[in-house]
Amino acid sequence: MYLTHRSIPFNSINFTDEWNLHPWEFRDIPRALQETLIQSGVIHPPLVIADSAKTYAIVSGVRRVEFIRRFIAPAQIDCMVIDKDAPPSFILNLILTDQSHTDRLSLVEKARFVEIASRFLKMEDIMTSFQARLQLPKGRSGITNLLQILKQDERFVREIHIGYIQDRMVLELLSLPNETDRLALIQLFKNLGMGDGKQKRFFSLIRDIAWREETSISAYLQRKEITAILEHQELNIPQKIQHLGCLLQNEFSPASSLAEELFAKKVKHFWLPANYSISHSPSFEKDETTLSITFKNFPECEQYLKQQLPD
Repeated sequence: MYLTHRSIPFNSINFTDEWNLHPWEFRDIPRALQETLIQSGVIHPPLVIADSAKTYAIVSGVRRVEFIRRFIAPAQIDCMVIDKDAPPSFILNLILTDQSHTDRLSLVEKARFVEIASRFLKMEDIMTSFQARLQLPKGRSGITNLLQILKQDERFVREIHIGYIQDRMVLELLSLPNETDRLALIQLFKNLGMGDGKQKRFFSLIRDIAWREETSISAYLQRKEITAILEHQELNIPQKIQHLGCLLQNEFSPASSLAEELFAKKVKHFWLPANYSISHSPSFEKDETTLSITFKNFPECEQYLKQQLPD
């Protein structure tokens, strides 16, 4: 058996990040986690591995150990001790199992796990053993792209880990050759609290406009028309997003924006009931126009159709 529950001297703990999935926040204890540990204590003992006869390296649970050090400072600490001769695959599986007790792994933590695993296993073995468990796309490119995250600026890594950058946007951002541009977009998404759909839309507009005007994304976002919206004291976040979206759409396609404005004026002219709406085809690609009516329920819709359609 490679795993035993033991009480070991606290001063024998080695605070190494060799196995840690989030070394960028190594011994930080998030407030929510700290409050949980204060209320409930350490339910799951940390995982450590014997690296010599007298010392133990933390494999998983460094923040739990740090909490115990700060608030309890015991002479002994209960741990799940991994034998120093345990196979790497056994240790890696234990890390994922232990982490599953807290929260799902962020995209960056998955990248860090693959990085750790690659010290012991070939990429093919990592894919076979852990790709499905990490919920990564099939194929070698999914893992290769993942490892690119760890080569980025620490601010980029942190924002992905925290969740300000949606997973589906990460590869889009990595496709930008300029790190300053990536960080500028990350700051924009963070400040405006954009979700996945808005991040993708604004990314495409900003990237394409900057490319067309032969300027960098970071320089484009510093233009006074944009900063005036972002720094406006009276606009709330949804209003800033709306104003910025209109500005970007107008710059990207002035003709489309004008058509949208004229269409809205024509619709307003009809003074439609609240449950009526008129919409055009996407980007006015077709002449088709749709009149929609919202009914409270199916019987109301059925009654309307009986009145409008011949027997």
